[in-house]
Amino acid sequence: MNKVLSNKAGNLVLELRQETMSAWLTIKKTGKLIDEHDILALLDEAGIKTGFSEALSYIRDHSLEKEYDVPFPIAICNRAEATTTLRYRFNPDLQLDDENGLSYQALESLCFVQAGAVVAEYSNNLFEQGGSIYDIFGELIDPGDIDQEKAMFLAGKNVQYSASEREYRSQKSGYPFLDAEGRICILDLVVMQAHNLPTGRAVFFSADTVIEGNLAYADLVCQGTLLVKGDLHSCSLLCRKDLSVEGEIVSCQANGIHVQGDLSCKGISDSKVLCKGTLRFSGLIRNSNIACGAEIIGDPQNSQISGGITQATSTISITSAGSLEKHKTEIEIAIMPYQRSLLMQMTREMVRLKEDPETNAMAISELNFKIQKCETELDEQLNEFLHRPGEDKKSIKVSGDSHPPVLYRVLKHSYYLEKPEQNLEFIEKND
Repeated sequence: MNKVLSNKAGNLVLELRQETMSAWLTIKKTGKLIDEHDILALLDEAGIKTGFSEALSYIRDHSLEKEYDVPFPIAICNRAEATTTLRYRFNPDLQLDDENGLSYQALESLCFVQAGAVVAEYSNNLFEQGGSIYDIFGELIDPGDIDQEKAMFLAGKNVQYSASEREYRSQKSGYPFLDAEGRICILDLVVMQAHNLPTGRAVFFSADTVIEGNLAYADLVCQGTLLVKGDLHSCSLLCRKDLSVEGEIVSCQANGIHVQGDLSCKGISDSKVLCKGTLRFSGLIRNSNIACGAEIIGDPQNSQISGGITQATSTISITSAGSLEKHKTEIEIAIMPYQRSLLMQMTREMVRLKEDPETNAMAISELNFKIQKCETELDEQLNEFLHRPGEDKKSIKVSGDSHPPVLYRVLKHSYYLEKPEQNLEFIEKND
């Protein structure tokens, strides 16, 4: 139903035509002067904000003359029929056979999204159709109906559909793909066979990852958690979250193993390990350099540290220390060993980069930022350490045998073991 408005003088009539989404003005021949402000007041009262240029084009295209008592358009919405399309923010044509295991090459072709990201959305051709985007009242034209039942069905694993926003969002971080039924899904856990990983170059995983089998001579960076169902041998690895190794970490020198979360494994031998969180193991740590930012917890029935230097910030509890082969063993509670070791490692890398400062300018800048961040974190944690409660005592506990030579150190105080002993515990002393 059309709506009609007029001014007080009665010589201006504004008709809002709902069917054509337009406004038409009639100037009555009454002999009274036409006041421009009356026209603007009528437009304001009707709430008309757009469509004026479209009306002028209509008048010009149809050669209309403005005459008394004859309506002419003053605002028009040229609405074209919109078509609604589901637009993906990833490549829907890439096939993902996650049930039979992925190849690393297939994973590299996928895009990675964070939790909460829009992965698909319904859109129409309003901006492409050449017609009006807004109606004469300044409101965005309704893009059209969507089959809500079908839209809900298309939200697959780890994806949520918002009817109000007409979009699909990821509920977890991962790789978006279409399953066999065309539903939008997020692969949040990558399962890969160790023998499928490329060698001779760095391998990157953005999502939580499971590697099945023994992994050797690999260079890995994992942004999520990582589970290795086997051994790590001669690898370089950076894990941003927790690392679990069902087997042993063996001969991982050079860059070694760097874990920014917790680490659990069966044992560690001839390796360098930086662990920001807690380290748990159930076998033997042998001839390795360990810097742990929290505590080291060995299996209460079977855990041994023999040879090398093992440091933790909090407590160390194991079954036995040293060995009958008389490997020199150092077990220590130190102040921030993880941050200090990391800082030392980055400083050495900075010296190397500055041998060619022009070529390595960007790398030097990025490393400077990391060093500053590490120094700030070290200062903050040192301040927390110095102001901790008095009852928070650091300690080393060996429930079984200790075979010399073993050097135990808790902060400033050391104990050198020269003969076999059992059931030792060293608790932080007050100075």
